[in-house]
Amino acid sequence: MTTAAEPDSVRLPLPNPCTLVVPEHLMNAQHAHLNSRYRDPVWPMAPLIEDPSQPRKSIYWEKCPAAVREELRLLAWTLINGELRRTFLKARGARMRGRVSAGQMPATVNYWFQLATWLEDRGIRALADCDRAVLHEYGVFVRDTAASRQMAEKTLISVTRLWAYDELSPQAAGLARPPWDEIGLDDYLPTATSLGGENDREPLAEETMGPLLVWAMRVIEDWADDVLAAWTEARRRREAASRAPSTTAGLAALIAYLDAKVAVGEALPATKRNGKDRLACTYIAAITGASVHQVSVQNSRRGLARVVAERPGPCPLEVPVTGRIAGTLWRDALDFNEVPVLMRHLGTAAFIVCAYLTGMRPQEVLGMRSGCCPDPVPEPGGSPGRHLIRVHSDDADREAGGELAKPHLIRSRHYKNATDEDGNHLSAGVERDVPWVAIAPVVHAIRVLERIVPEGHLLFDLNEHQFRGPRPETGSLKASAMRRRIEDFVAWVNAESLAHGLSDEVVPPDPHGAIGTARFRRSLAWHIARRPGGLVALALQYGHMRAALATEASEGYASRSRGGIHRIIDVETALAVAETAADLREHFEAGGGISGPAARRALVEAANTPRFEGREVKADFARKFLARDGAVLYENPHALLLCLYKRDRALCAKGEPRNAPTLDRCVPGCGNIVRTDQHANRLRERADALDKRAAHVPQPIGDRLRANAGQLRSYADTHVHTRTTRSKGAR
Repeated sequence: MTTAAEPDSVRLPLPNPCTLVVPEHLMNAQHAHLNSRYRDPVWPMAPLIEDPSQPRKSIYWEKCPAAVREELRLLAWTLINGELRRTFLKARGARMRGRVSAGQMPATVNYWFQLATWLEDRGIRALADCDRAVLHEYGVFVRDTAASRQMAEKTLISVTRLWAYDELSPQAAGLARPPWDEIGLDDYLPTATSLGGENDREPLAEETMGPLLVWAMRVIEDWADDVLAAWTEARRRREAASRAPSTTAGLAALIAYLDAKVAVGEALPATKRNGKDRLACTYIAAITGASVHQVSVQNSRRGLARVVAERPGPCPLEVPVTGRIAGTLWRDALDFNEVPVLMRHLGTAAFIVCAYLTGMRPQEVLGMRSGCCPDPVPEPGGSPGRHLIRVHSDDADREAGGELAKPHLIRSRHYKNATDEDGNHLSAGVERDVPWVAIAPVVHAIRVLERIVPEGHLLFDLNEHQFRGPRPETGSLKASAMRRRIEDFVAWVNAESLAHGLSDEVVPPDPHGAIGTARFRRSLAWHIARRPGGLVALALQYGHMRAALATEASEGYASRSRGGIHRIIDVETALAVAETAADLREHFEAGGGISGPAARRALVEAANTPRFEGREVKADFARKFLARDGAVLYENPHALLLCLYKRDRALCAKGEPRNAPTLDRCVPGCGNIVRTDQHANRLRERADALDKRAAHVPQPIGDRLRANAGQLRSYADTHVHTRTTRSKGAR
């Protein structure tokens, strides 16, 4: 390593057993009490972590082979406290950072433990004996046994980092330079596999995402007031019961209450504990004014456990129920025992709405704070601020669309690729220069969360969302916890669907496995790219969402180097248009007909459009692929046509220099239109549906629907009369 000329000021002093693991200048004050000493068997990384949703991992020294434990302990301390030399980093490009992020430090040290275990199995008991030949053998071992190319690369780079920190150590172990650091990693890596990024993650199926979003929005918009009111009342009663003293009046009221219930054989209020029905002592204490102790005594003296086991009863709260489902109240009464579960589902529903309808990453959603989404500033004169975004109705008659209220903006932090001026990861994240766009359902979800947590707190504050009782932890709910809550939410939703006779609203399992938290972002991009002008999971117009994403704020976000939801939308759109071109090519080769002013051009472009099966499409490539004017073929299921977009012919562009069509503003007679036999068949089906609707509405509306049906049939007839097939030859 050619760094001997550098000053030794980069070397750290030798620690003693009482030295802090995390130095004060790197410490997060909120977690300072968790800091450990050099001699301790466990080193928590929490003092380094400020990302509220990041798991608080630790380094456990008992997992390290004893022979090299103290050598690796010193190197791990150097990893935490030191920073690699700039000359070392410069020679290795972006693959190396001066400091490993706090979340990756335990993983890096665990890779070192793997090396230590491998050395121990071969009788090597000191890092000084780990020479170049030994490391070559280890590199081959990693190549042949790693689960993936990515895992092998991480393992080998961690060993390179071990050698680099040994060069900085106050007491170097003498580890040799890994051969892959000199000759490159390729010879020590298995065959390339998928990178596992967002492009590789499967979007949620429409059949799953549709009812899931419908239910999440129902819980937020229709039932939240009832749940929050019940939660307030349940807490009031619980606190009252916990403070109630044992008085004669309270005992008398309790005895009268129990006597009345037992005398007529009425069920007693019960709660589940360890799977068994128990007397709801806290609830009974709250409604009678007795103390919990007095209720427990009466429970024992009267042998009420047997009565409760035979006749368990509810614990209704005196809170009016206003929310409805399928035209009826969703509950006759809200139950004292059920309220914590309902609050948990309320928070989960809010996460689903925010994660899906903003395109945020899970940690960005979990990092939002109360007040992050203020109401828009009123316009001069006091009227609410608005963006005048024109959108069309999704009806076939395509009446002129209305105006969308100005979307709220979410100002919060992002964590992925958040770095300081030296390129080191910032655990606290950074404030996003350009905010996220929040459409109305997201605003409603945030307002509900703001009623759960105190002002200024994280919207998914870990303690505020522990409705069975607080836990001694800080930060927000973690992604792993939210994944479990989403699965529980789906199970609860399906039970509710069946209980209310709505079997068609059950959320079916996704064919690609668990819903998780990270798939919402990919799913939003997929649905926007694949269903332009349609509905957001059967609940919201995608045209509205696309319009909201096209605001000045989001365009600025999209142009930033760190990308965002637009980068994923570009990838999904590229995949979609490639599939559209392939379908057109196969349709024509199979003898199908096509028509329209752009039909000939469409066949040429379809023949030249690449296929992407089995390939990962990068965002930069997707953007360039979509920028080919006159060569990109878009499917428009709303207008039942294909659009071979060329700017100077596009009537939807209205002279604006757009790189893509506005598919919810498709204009008949445009020179970019192409239709196939399937489009013609669907035009007739839609015309028949309009005729049926026309028979059941007032005459003026019926006349308009019938006129629209006639127009659709004329488009189908034009296709039949002008269609070109392979047997006729392209005109």
